[in-house]
Amino acid sequence: MAGSRSKAEGDDLEQHTALHRRWPRWMAKPKLLFGALILVALVVLAIRVRGDFVSTFRHLSVRRLPWLAAAVGAEILSFLCYAEVQRRLLFAGGARLGRRTMLRLAVAASGLTNLVPGGTAPASGWLVGQYRRHGIPVPLALWAVIAGGFAATVSVLLLLLAGAAIAGLIGIWATVGCAGLLVGATAGLVWCVHHLRTVDDWLGRHGGVAGLRLLRRAIDRTADVMRFRATVSGGTRVFVLSLGNWGLDVVCLVSAFAVLDLPVPWRAVLFAYATAQIAGSLAPVPGGIGFVEGGMIGAFALAGTPTGHAVVATVIYRLITNWGVAGVGSLALLVVNHRRPEEARLHGEAASLADHDGQPEPGMDSED
Repeated sequence: MAGSRSKAEGDDLEQHTALHRRWPRWMAKPKLLFGALILVALVVLAIRVRGDFVSTFRHLSVRRLPWLAAAVGAEILSFLCYAEVQRRLLFAGGARLGRRTMLRLAVAASGLTNLVPGGTAPASGWLVGQYRRHGIPVPLALWAVIAGGFAATVSVLLLLLAGAAIAGLIGIWATVGCAGLLVGATAGLVWCVHHLRTVDDWLGRHGGVAGLRLLRRAIDRTADVMRFRATVSGGTRVFVLSLGNWGLDVVCLVSAFAVLDLPVPWRAVLFAYATAQIAGSLAPVPGGIGFVEGGMIGAFALAGTPTGHAVVATVIYRLITNWGVAGVGSLALLVVNHRRPEEARLHGEAASLADHDGQPEPGMDSED
């Protein structure tokens, strides 16, 4: 079996390589072409519902501006939640940075996500590098970013499940079953991370399978990173803050409907929002442009929201959360790159790692 599997994998690799050789160099990559097609489809859709655009924007008035302020305010508060998630994870691992420093890094990382292709991965790498500049050991920096991403993933999946149930797309028993599966998978993954050596020993007894040997090597490489952990109460706070981060973004979407004096499709909001976030995370383009909009409009339409309303509200929402965040994040990037990094205060495991690596003794500056 192992030999046939290796042969099949080799054939797949050869076919993949042959496809790249046949693909014209002057033509964009397939993923980028797919993204471009989605953008064209959105433009065509916007042209078809231009009448809705015109009639909706005629309703804009000064008395609707407080809702615009609410949308921007919700987005600002979501940054605070994201920064606090990272701050609490770093503290759980033995490093402390001031709140203003964490907020600058959170805004800059979010801006970077909207500026570069596949933004989440480059932004995460940049954030790890920034933590290193502040004197935080690399394993702890990696753990904080990975744990924050894990909490974000679980939060979005929970919102998607809740949204599908509220929109009436799945029944009560399917909702309960999916919720149990999500909780069980989350708890199981956390247990495995906290007991990597036990998992490694079990895999060692089944080491004849090539895939398991590869998994063991991956476990050995991640052991240093996964030595850190949050307490049950600390992990709960991180998860609640992560939910708050995404929930405030939902408030921004709701406010976009109110800005345009459109009825808020309450039953569809959570489902459309979570679907758009998942679609955007898979997109190879900056900020998930085209994928987020397509996913959100399609999910709204699936839940029964008029297409014209969905399109114009999505445009307002994306102007704030994509272009607005990209602009503010660019300014934050300039500030971070031209500012002397605050030295993190280390204790416990982080301080031991820093001493072992020969890092300078961390500063004792007070928190911002």
